[in-house]
Amino acid sequence: MKSVAEPELDMANGELGGEDQSLARRSFREWARQLIDCRLCRNLTLTAFTAILAIEVAILIPSYRNYEEDLLNDRVDIASQAIITFINHSRGRDITGAALEELITSSPLVGVSLSRAGTEYRAGETITTPHPANGLLRSAPRTPQGMIDLSWAADPILSDYAVLARVDVSDVPSELVAFVFRILGLSLLIAVFVTAVTMFVVDRMMLSPLLKLRDRISRAGEDAEHPLKYLTPAGRCDEFGEVEGVFNSMLKQNAAYLSRLKLLNRELDQLLAERTRTLRRTEQELEIRTLYDQLTGLANRSLFEEQLDRHFSDPDHGGGEEAVLVLGINDFQTLNGLAGHETGDRVLQEVARRIAGFSSHHGRVARLGGDVFGLLIGETGRASTDIEVRISAVIEACQRPVHVGRKTFECEVSAGVAVSGLDVDEARTLLSQAEIAMHRAKKSPNQRVQFFASEFGDQVLHRQELIQSLKTAVENRQLQLYFQPQFDRLRRNTGYEALLRWHHPLLGPISPAEFIPLAEETGLITKIGDWVLERAVATLKEWSEQGFSGRIAVNVSALQLHDPGFADRLSALLESRGVSARLLELEITETALMHDIELAMTTLNRFRELDLTLAVDDFGTGYSSLAYLKAMPVSRIKIDRTFVTGLPDNEQDQALCRTIITMAHAMGCEVIAEGVETEAQASWLASAGCDELQGYLLGKPSQTGFRAAKDKGDD
Repeated sequence: MKSVAEPELDMANGELGGEDQSLARRSFREWARQLIDCRLCRNLTLTAFTAILAIEVAILIPSYRNYEEDLLNDRVDIASQAIITFINHSRGRDITGAALEELITSSPLVGVSLSRAGTEYRAGETITTPHPANGLLRSAPRTPQGMIDLSWAADPILSDYAVLARVDVSDVPSELVAFVFRILGLSLLIAVFVTAVTMFVVDRMMLSPLLKLRDRISRAGEDAEHPLKYLTPAGRCDEFGEVEGVFNSMLKQNAAYLSRLKLLNRELDQLLAERTRTLRRTEQELEIRTLYDQLTGLANRSLFEEQLDRHFSDPDHGGGEEAVLVLGINDFQTLNGLAGHETGDRVLQEVARRIAGFSSHHGRVARLGGDVFGLLIGETGRASTDIEVRISAVIEACQRPVHVGRKTFECEVSAGVAVSGLDVDEARTLLSQAEIAMHRAKKSPNQRVQFFASEFGDQVLHRQELIQSLKTAVENRQLQLYFQPQFDRLRRNTGYEALLRWHHPLLGPISPAEFIPLAEETGLITKIGDWVLERAVATLKEWSEQGFSGRIAVNVSALQLHDPGFADRLSALLESRGVSARLLELEITETALMHDIELAMTTLNRFRELDLTLAVDDFGTGYSSLAYLKAMPVSRIKIDRTFVTGLPDNEQDQALCRTIITMAHAMGCEVIAEGVETEAQASWLASAGCDELQGYLLGKPSQTGFRAAKDKGDD
């Protein structure tokens, strides 16, 4: 029975066998080119070729000398044999000059002298220097004309003649040159042959297997999902076989790891999906609890305000008059005290049911708190008298007797009305004005319905004054930048978050939660954001020169994120300051990311090209798609302080934080928690795998930041 991986292995062997055959069919030119391009082969063959030539040269030197000696000995032997033959042939006869001339002509002799008993016979060149060496060649130096002078003492073999002879050896150098060329040619032929054989052996035993192995390694690296396709067939028993065996073991191990990773990934996906479903259920439960009144089932104040904002910001809602009605039950506390809270709750539920009957939209009728209810009287397109008629109908319905068991209760209500299009058209301001009018109606015994007809309330005036003051603060650079440190689990400082602060000359400190929305609404956030980034980058430059190696995180608003020129301005700023983009982190909220997915993705990818670090701020407070979030090039996720506050006692906060940490790590992101104010919170987050912490426990925001920490460390 074959394992799951064996079919893949068989297919791999077939493919690799085809590769081996294609390598075997390569042409001589390809083979030669492959050998030439191989640095190892060139080194081996050049070394072999040089070694052979060196050996041949080393052998040639003594051979040259021996051959030269042999040639000279041959000439001497011929000359001596000719002289001996001549003397033996001339016994009993007188030696004549003509006979000696004939001897010279028929032998390599160019001069000879025979002397005996005082008589000397001479022919040819004159021999002036007798040598008593008795014909030994080694003691006979050559003349400049290429001759050798030899001498033999009187000897019976020579008929007692003493002989002086000069032998012609002028042809020996040319024969020596020919000898050298023959030996060099043969040596070169041997060297070429041995080199070719060496190259062939190197190719067969080293290069081809090495190239095959290199090709398999390269393809295995490119196709990491299928490592078993690139197993090497076993068969060699040398070191290459051992290398291939190690490579095969590595591929099998990688395949096992990959299989386990896929299994773990599926398990993680299932776990993540389950936790996501749990988180969504929790979100739905939280939404019901946070957006709906538990007693009456009506929307609460938060949802009512949101619905008003949506309605009045919708350009298609029309141009007719609309009104926000706020009504409260008079003397409801007395009813609660006399009849009990349970009866009071039943009365509230009945009044809520009657008011809900006047609205077709569930979110536009709400219990604002206690015995106070809110209702949006929708667009009528007619005069305000129609609004009064509808309001009268609502009040009449609410003031009908309420039956609770056998008891009947009379309800009186007071109502306040704010009409859109008259004084103001901002939804929340309308609600505030309606509440002001309701309180005035409760104080007036003869007027149960009060329309808001005065000028803007204090809250509206305060808002307008605040906007104007904010513009002045931006123009005069009255805003300040504070830096709160961030730490890893071992309490080592990793960076700072830049926090914007505003100290009003008259009102004192203004909360960012109050003036940041105003800046976004008025468009000032773009100018403020550019100033914050400019100061943060300048601070990075200053701190880096003092030894700081961490990062600074800066919050980016939705307007900045969707500004087409924002990324280019930031790139130019970093380049002009000479600051590495990796030291700057941009924190972006979920809401800003989800406002326009395509534009956000384009901007984030541009940030990634600049090598900026991207983080999702206040994670969990908004609504974001995990699929989109996974595709975004973010590397850090920041847990909102609302989930940290209840740690470690609140089990729901524990589950949410643990889910966020697990999900973020699964996406390859680091996690940082803000709002850490107790050691218990810090310990729990560290044990849960949170990478970094930020909060008043670890460090409060300050204007000096790293400089203060450095000075403190120096002290």
